[in-house]
Amino acid sequence: MDFVKRFEQMLRKKHHALKVQLDEIEGLLDAFEKGRKRGAKVGRGRLSAAVRKKISLAQKARWAKARKVKAAKG
Repeated sequence: MDFVKRFEQMLRKKHHALKVQLDEIEGLLDAFEKGRKRGAKVGRGRLSAAVRKKISLAQKARWAKARKVKAAKG
């Protein structure tokens, strides 16, 4: 009879551990689904050299404009 009780306890512990793991997985799935619903992008790609150059030139133009405005005020 002692063996049966120990076996039952072992099964209950395993059952509990599996329930905890299942809850964690369900939480991750829920978070993933919420992110997808919000339009979150998964696995964003890298910018091409042409796009980086375009962004760089646009930022330099903004800095030049800011310097021009500052020089006119100052």
